[in-house]
Amino acid sequence: MNQLALFSNILRAFCFLAALNLPAWAGSAAAQGQSGTPVHDIRMTLKKYEYQPNEIRVKQGERVRIVLTALDRKHGFQIKEMGINTEVEKGKETVVEFVASQAGEFQFGCSVFCGLGHRRVKGTLIVEPASSSP
Repeated sequence: MNQLALFSNILRAFCFLAALNLPAWAGSAAAQGQSGTPVHDIRMTLKKYEYQPNEIRVKQGERVRIVLTALDRKHGFQIKEMGINTEVEKGKETVVEFVASQAGEFQFGCSVFCGLGHRRVKGTLIVEPASSSP
């Protein structure tokens, strides 16, 4: 029984120390992405039946960071092909980050019912092919 108690205490201590270091580990991963991959920052507002801007152009391979702000009510932001689907609370910023790994045009839309014009809340993400270097 003593060995079990000792093991339990060691396990608790390890979990506690690991939890203390999580912010540092997360910061390291973010810094690596920032230093190695270009970041394309976009600020987007969401309001009754529209995204502003409703067209985003980025280069293939870029890290994209979209800061979303809902002005009038809760909205959603979804790019199905990239597995992105988040809710944006009124007056709060929500950050979406991803790498634009595939060239093409991708439609984004509102994934939270926001009224009768909900279906027309759309926009386009255009990922231009990476330029080939000689």
